[in-house]
Amino acid sequence: MANYLFTVWVVLSASLLLLFCCAALLHLRRRQQAEIDLSDIVPYLLPVNLEVLSEAIDPSQDAYLRHSQFPDEFQRLQRKRAKLAAEYLRRMSHNAALLQQIGYAQLRSQNPVVAEQAQELIDAGVHVRLYALLGIVALFVRRVWGLGSIATANIAEVQKLMFTSLIPAYDALRSKAEVLTTLRDNAFHDALVQSL
Repeated sequence: MANYLFTVWVVLSASLLLLFCCAALLHLRRRQQAEIDLSDIVPYLLPVNLEVLSEAIDPSQDAYLRHSQFPDEFQRLQRKRAKLAAEYLRRMSHNAALLQQIGYAQLRSQNPVVAEQAQELIDAGVHVRLYALLGIVALFVRRVWGLGSIATANIAEVQKLMFTSLIPAYDALRSKAEVLTTLRDNAFHDALVQSL
């Protein structure tokens, strides 16, 4: 038993050390990156239709479809909605990561307002990526373990969290990006709004 515990502690310590080294390496790489221009990011942003996403993750829509459709049709619609939601969650996370790069590039700006807006953009990106990750994990769990009563209750809570928090967080990210691009470069403001 003592050998087993020792092995667990060694593996845990090694994992934490590896995680720390990866974080330090990422931090060093981020500091060495040249300033990213918005024109480099805009073509890579993926469009997100928040109305379609909100319908796909709406818990009340689940209940309505469950009662209005045959079980086979309900399962087919749920798979379709889950794929759509997962795609939009990946897009949101992708866009948040790109916008965070813009924020990191503007943190050392001479203009304190730009630096402050950059920090707010980074923070908003963290929220979006966290909620998107929770949503993707919930969809994965739902797909792997099916729709059992315990899994359904937990997934419904995550769906409510995504519905009440993810969409407002993404709206906040979009508004922070709009403010920062207006402060830095008006030419790309319209392109950014259309891309998000």
